[in-house]
Amino acid sequence: MNTDKKIKIAYFIPIWRGAAMARWAQNIAGNLDSKIYEVSFVGLKIEESFKEEIPKYMRVINLGNLHIPGIFLKLIAYFRKNRPDVFVSAFPHINTISMMAKIISGVKTKVILTEHNHFSLLAANARGICRRFFGLHILPYAMRILYPLADAIICVSHGVAESILDVVNVKNKITVIYNPVVSEEVIALSQKPVRHPWFLDQGAPIILSAGRLVTQKDYPTLLSAFALVVQELPARLVILGEGPEQKELEKIAHALGVHQHVAFLGLQKNPFNYMKMASVFVLSSLHEGFGNVIVEAMALGVPVISTDCKSGPSEIIENDKNGMLVPVRNSSALADTILKLLEDPPLRQRLSLAGMQRSRDFLAKASMKQYEKVFLKVLEK
Repeated sequence: MNTDKKIKIAYFIPIWRGAAMARWAQNIAGNLDSKIYEVSFVGLKIEESFKEEIPKYMRVINLGNLHIPGIFLKLIAYFRKNRPDVFVSAFPHINTISMMAKIISGVKTKVILTEHNHFSLLAANARGICRRFFGLHILPYAMRILYPLADAIICVSHGVAESILDVVNVKNKITVIYNPVVSEEVIALSQKPVRHPWFLDQGAPIILSAGRLVTQKDYPTLLSAFALVVQELPARLVILGEGPEQKELEKIAHALGVHQHVAFLGLQKNPFNYMKMASVFVLSSLHEGFGNVIVEAMALGVPVISTDCKSGPSEIIENDKNGMLVPVRNSSALADTILKLLEDPPLRQRLSLAGMQRSRDFLAKASMKQYEKVFLKVLEK
């Protein structure tokens, strides 16, 4: 490895959007020594909401919003022109295309594949017959051919790693590195004031959830649980995020008679000030690769309740020690646990302190040191 020039690291994700991804990108670039590494972010679509949030010094390369054949050809051209030392790709279908493009391009770039979710559940839950067939049959076949050719594979949790090993035997290439989540910026952003009146009147306790409004997050179960909670004591539910299911979720809230106590506040550039002021944070997902929001809430001292779904939450939370785990799709169990926390301030305080302690295991600096070890290891080959 030539140490006289900077090591070029490229991160490839199909769509770069919003403040959350911008923070993730900054955690990467900000925790790699700029005297040693030159970091770029490559995408098929770079949204303005992402560009607005990142520093000017961060290099962004937009390949264009393309279909699979176009992606393949653009990546070949990208490899031949830019020749990064390390190319970090994400998500199974993009990973397979990245591997093929690298091989065809003939460059010496080292390719690291990253996996962020439970593969079998993603494939099984794909919308449409064609996508489901592709996910269950064609993509696993491509992975069995191409994943062994990768220089390394990084999974965001042990559960995600196991789901990949169920498809292809690449145990010798896998490293588990939890997401770089907690940074000084998260703490600083949490101190900013919240303008929403529910957070100003110090009235009913606020239950908060955050994430894309999609099937995976199972907000219908959270809404059903909340309807049971408000039968016992006054409370408010705030959901941060946007997505295709918003109108349907609003209908459910109306049908349950809780719409006046539920606020869908959309995608927030800064969710952390809302999060810090919540009484309880709830993740109701059907499956998660890791669960960044769990760690973020813990870091801000908010007691956390999560479904015990595959794969990440149980790797973060030790039940009744630093958070609470409940069964998936069980609104009564979720309601009982929310009520338990709201009615027991000493319990909330204990979980808050233990959660803050646990969040220190997910500091962005520590995660990026692990990434750096993988970079240097593949470059030595």
